[in-house]
Amino acid sequence: MSVIEMATFTVTPENTEAMLAARPGMVAAFRADRRGFVAARLVRLDERTWLDFVEWTDDAAWDESKVKGANVPAIGAFFATIDTLVGAERGLRYDDAEDGSRRVRTIAYGPEPSQVGELYLPEGDGPFPVVTVVHGGYWTAMWDRRQTTGVADDLVARGYAVWNIGYRRIGEPGGGWPGTFLDVAAAVDALEGMDPALDTGRVVLLGHSSGGHLATWAAHRGVLPPEAPGANPGITPIGLVELGGALDLKTADATGFGAVLTDPDAEPPKDAPEPARPEAWPAVAAAAGDGIVKLLLGGHVAEQPERYAWASPLELADAGVPVLAVHGTADEAVPAGWSRRYAEKTEAEGGTARYVDVEGGTHFDVVHPDHPVWPVVTGWIHDTVKAHQEKA
Repeated sequence: MSVIEMATFTVTPENTEAMLAARPGMVAAFRADRRGFVAARLVRLDERTWLDFVEWTDDAAWDESKVKGANVPAIGAFFATIDTLVGAERGLRYDDAEDGSRRVRTIAYGPEPSQVGELYLPEGDGPFPVVTVVHGGYWTAMWDRRQTTGVADDLVARGYAVWNIGYRRIGEPGGGWPGTFLDVAAAVDALEGMDPALDTGRVVLLGHSSGGHLATWAAHRGVLPPEAPGANPGITPIGLVELGGALDLKTADATGFGAVLTDPDAEPPKDAPEPARPEAWPAVAAAAGDGIVKLLLGGHVAEQPERYAWASPLELADAGVPVLAVHGTADEAVPAGWSRRYAEKTEAEGGTARYVDVEGGTHFDVVHPDHPVWPVVTGWIHDTVKAHQEKA
């Protein structure tokens, strides 16, 4: 049990990035200067409003801190970015679990609400190999990274650090071209220097559905021309796992992939999660009549050929990154042939690719840790990490 200070404050949009940049210095200053400081957790409530949970060992420590105010420059720099302090309340924290087995924290890699991820750390000191997880959902704002928390929990229990990322999506400001791609690139590169427990020389990318597309695209950033969004990667992955990925954007555009979103009452794929943001659906539905890919890339293939060449994994496939492609033969949302053709092209380019047909598997079977195919996925990750370590 400890004392919690719950402070609510507002920050103008133009100061958000500065506030997030000043935050680490403020927390470090608290650790050095404030007796009884335990931790601080920042929660974004809306575009302007934030809730700060600051934990102290006792009431006296909290009182002493309030008297000190902004006595250290790094603390003053953080407070200077705040527009209004709405209020502060005191509470007591009671832990539901006492075993301390779950170490997870949310980290912002940019100023926008979707530019965050959860970093999961396993027990021990590391350095740990990292699996970066990219969620799906037709690249739209209706679905978010909550659908991949089961994957994250399973992988962290196996000894991997997991970086479960969010990104701006269709239906929210900045989503689509180029914001979605810039965000995924920035999220992957943000691993460098994020935590000393991470081995950023052993990063595997894993994505499902449209997240499978984005993870696969991110794995090939090294072959993008300098002017393309996401070029010049800071992190080079050692492996890629794509699960039911939407990898052929040209065919997806030609066939109206995602037009099903125009009907919110349509039967969803088996085990599909409920939308996290159903309020975003009407705007997406109104614009997705001839497919979702045109909304992602700002036009059809004939209108934006360069973007399709830069964004479609089938166009980018090379020998650079070992690949595991897994697809259910009964996938209701994404044709299995897209993953198969991508794996075949990777091998034709001289690369290493394994394609796994999941007989009778549906779109979400491939991302369920309790499905029989999951040990194939985790076994491949283990072998890839081990092979890289032995080679180093």
